[in-house]
Amino acid sequence: MPSGTAPSPSSLARIAGGALRTLRAATRSTRRRARRTAIVAPLDTGGFLGASVTAWISTSPSLLPRTWWMWAANIGLSEVYGYASGALAGRALHRVARELGLQVEIAPGHRRRARWVGASALVGITAYSWVRGVLRQREISHLVQQEPKNLATHVVGSAAGLGASVGALLVARSTLATARLYRALLRPYLPPRIVGVLSLLLTAATVAVITDRLIRGRVLEGMIERADAANRLISPDVPRPTSSLRSGGPGSLETWQSLGAPGRKIVSAGADRELIARTVGRPALDPIRVYAARSASRSLEETAQAVVAELDRTGAWDREVLVLFTGTGTGWLQEWSLAAIEFLTAGNCATASIQYSYLPSPLAYLADRRTPEQAGRLLLGAVRRRLAELPAERRPSLYVAGESLGSFGGQSAFRDVREMLTTVDGAVWTGTPSFTPLWQQLTARARPGSPAVAPIIDSGRHVRVVTRPQDLHRNYWGGLYEPWQHPRVVYAQHPSDPVVWLDLSLLWREPAWLQERVGHDVTPAMRWFPWITFWQIAADMPLSIAARGGHGHSYHEEMVPIWAAVLGQDVTEAELSVQIREHRAIVDAIRAITPQG
Repeated sequence: MPSGTAPSPSSLARIAGGALRTLRAATRSTRRRARRTAIVAPLDTGGFLGASVTAWISTSPSLLPRTWWMWAANIGLSEVYGYASGALAGRALHRVARELGLQVEIAPGHRRRARWVGASALVGITAYSWVRGVLRQREISHLVQQEPKNLATHVVGSAAGLGASVGALLVARSTLATARLYRALLRPYLPPRIVGVLSLLLTAATVAVITDRLIRGRVLEGMIERADAANRLISPDVPRPTSSLRSGGPGSLETWQSLGAPGRKIVSAGADRELIARTVGRPALDPIRVYAARSASRSLEETAQAVVAELDRTGAWDREVLVLFTGTGTGWLQEWSLAAIEFLTAGNCATASIQYSYLPSPLAYLADRRTPEQAGRLLLGAVRRRLAELPAERRPSLYVAGESLGSFGGQSAFRDVREMLTTVDGAVWTGTPSFTPLWQQLTARARPGSPAVAPIIDSGRHVRVVTRPQDLHRNYWGGLYEPWQHPRVVYAQHPSDPVVWLDLSLLWREPAWLQERVGHDVTPAMRWFPWITFWQIAADMPLSIAARGGHGHSYHEEMVPIWAAVLGQDVTEAELSVQIREHRAIVDAIRAITPQG
């Protein structure tokens, strides 16, 4: 064809036809290989052995009793890791053996016997590890005071985990088949090196698009939509408060609808002054509860100012105690903590919080970890500026508190422990995640030899870590603290709380708390394994809030003596029995008015 002359339609048709035939041939050939690779190809020997070993390990105990889906997640993720590690290790061994000229062969007459011995060992070890795992689950149930799961839970979960790992294997093989398809399509037209790189990039792009469509497009967006719908839901079981001392009630600057579902539950719940007076045996006031929610029409700064406006409206500055709570991702606050303050102060208190998100805590943290930090700082800053305008004699004692992601956000209001101790009159941080910077500062200066589940910090002069009520006055080993000075700070955390212990480093490093194995509600049979332990504890997290009070991520009855200590309600030995009876009466009253109590 002469230079500069456009190809004729017939030439274009022949070229397109040839390319199409090549494409079809390559596609048919690659499709056949893909089917063989993804479905009928034998399992890799090293991968199979690795998956078996990790499956045995995955039945080992963790912090909380497992439901069927927790079994499935543990077994499935462990087998995926084991298969990949075993396959890579097997190939490395083959290459080393080939380089050294080593070769291992089994005589033909012994091969059948070797197969039977191997199969019998595999079945025997699998059965033993599974039965042992089920028995350990019963032990964990007793430690955290729960009813053991029935046998069907363990069977169904194990089967589902096996199915999940098979599905993951098919996905991995399908990905490899996709890469082969791209190589087959590109090979006739490009140099080998470019084919390898380009097919890898195309495969990665394909996986990224599919993952984005499935995970972000369906799963994440679906979770966000459900969270938004739950936040907007106005339940008939949550009545609007009739007291003007509650946000959303008569005269409130915050509408009932604007509070969000968690906020509506918070201001609707709690005891009135009559119940408080009957319980504590002295005159009481109606407690003040203030809440405001961030919305599309106002920023976090404006929401914090709305809380201050509600505190002005309700006369909160005239109360003896003011507690600022930073909520979880959804804006939820633990009723046990709120009610404990109200009963212990005979209602002479005000509590305040803002909703900075409506997403569950894990999703809120992954989506935007800065917002909880900003919420804690902005709320404390706005309240302190307002307090500075008041005469010193009119200022209430200022305390801060938070649970889970709320503990992380609330502590972000302070650069260090010294600033916290000079800024507020006390704090209660519950179920603090390990990634919280202030907590990391404290544990770095813990007394050598003190347990990781309850580190001793500065001999307990200001800060004490509490795993159970007796830790308020003696350390975890039973030793005495130095006299407790004000301001007082309590970090409440259960040894069985996965929210406290989950950390990315669990993937590759054994933590100190597992090395020590001293948690009173954690089985000493728990061990650390790379990759596996991280997912075991991650699987424990979703249901940890449903554990019995005093275990997991459920902080209930212990909040009464904890807040009594932080508020400075110390008594003499002679008065101790009277205080214990009062605390029991408060616990009974809170349990009666708290649905989850």
